[in-house]
Amino acid sequence: MRDANSVLVAYRLVLVIFFFLLFVFGVRLAVSRRFPVTWARPAHPTESQQSRQVRVGVGVMLVAASLLILEGTSLIPMPFLISGILLAVALLVAVAGLAWFVVSRE
Repeated sequence: MRDANSVLVAYRLVLVIFFFLLFVFGVRLAVSRRFPVTWARPAHPTESQQSRQVRVGVGVMLVAASLLILEGTSLIPMPFLISGILLAVALLVAVAGLAWFVVSRE
């Protein structure tokens, strides 16, 4: 039974690292206003393409933050009340990410 718990903890830790990297990618995309060099063409993006990349970057950042909060609460032992509050915060951040993506359309 102990092996199953250690595998589950390792899986959750990998998810936390993945969501953190996704969050960092969203921040980088929103701040730099361009995709990584290997994904983009060499020309500079136009103004409308930059606003779209900011929209996508902030949306990815907020959704990744929500998932990071959810996985973090399952990884770190904490009281039920604090876990419930963090669940509500994660849901609010996810709704904010969805609202940002929908409202900020060009």
